[in-house]
Amino acid sequence: MKAVKAYSKDFFNPDTHPIRVIKIHGNTSPQHDGDLTGIKHFHDFAELVIITEGYGIHWIDGTEYPVAAGDVFLLQGKTEHYFKERHNLVLYNIMHDSFRLRQYLKNLQTDAGYNAMFLLEPSYRKRHKFRSRLHVERKSLAHIESVTQHMLAEQDTGNSGYDTLLLCMLLELIVFFSREYSKVKIPQVQALYRMGKVIGKLETAYLKNWSIAELSKLAGMSKSSLMTAFKDATGHTPVDYLIRIRLQKAAELLMNTDLPISEIAPVCGFCDSNYLTRQFKKVYSASPREYRKNNS
Repeated sequence: MKAVKAYSKDFFNPDTHPIRVIKIHGNTSPQHDGDLTGIKHFHDFAELVIITEGYGIHWIDGTEYPVAAGDVFLLQGKTEHYFKERHNLVLYNIMHDSFRLRQYLKNLQTDAGYNAMFLLEPSYRKRHKFRSRLHVERKSLAHIESVTQHMLAEQDTGNSGYDTLLLCMLLELIVFFSREYSKVKIPQVQALYRMGKVIGKLETAYLKNWSIAELSKLAGMSKSSLMTAFKDATGHTPVDYLIRIRLQKAAELLMNTDLPISEIAPVCGFCDSNYLTRQFKKVYSASPREYRKNNS
């Protein structure tokens, strides 16, 4: 069965925050326009799945996973998936374009729980056999359902500012889930949390010249294990990841200030403007001056 591609343009209003909430109730399909719940598909946006009742089998990238009420997990873009079985299943899909929302999610990257659940867990899902997913207790589901029901009500009415409220409530849920994830004692989750701490430290202390020894101690891993795990999760070595954080800070200053490049370099962790320029060209395919001109 070939996977169907779902496009963000078919789900999100281009003039509002790219967030849409769908409730799936029971075993029948389709339940809304573009319902792909029981059809193998992937999309160019993220999907936060919250299961509140029942159980089923969720097929993700070639592997079948049992899921049940209380399970919460993120499906990133390009992930093939569908529900192979649904037994009295009730779930909420919060579809969102994380790239377009990146300015609102940026500060969360300093949080170990957020990094572990929303960045690392999807990459380690198959290796951990889905044991590292978040499972919340019944008492927490009442709060979660209250928020998601409010999101649906705002979405349906479409009153002025509804999309801003959707964004606020999505961020509330993400913070709530990140905090809950940090409390999980399962070994696989604890390993991801320690890795999340490394990413959080790099995000907050990006001026520090971190050694691999310091980072491996923080993660509770050997140097070689850290290097392998970090690249598997992020696509970069810790040093490359740190450089990209510094470059992002430099890009923000280039766009939002008139500071000369010679002053931007040291406040972003670069020893001089020449080194900043060389690294900037590698990532942004433009010099800092060209980038400022094109984004002013």
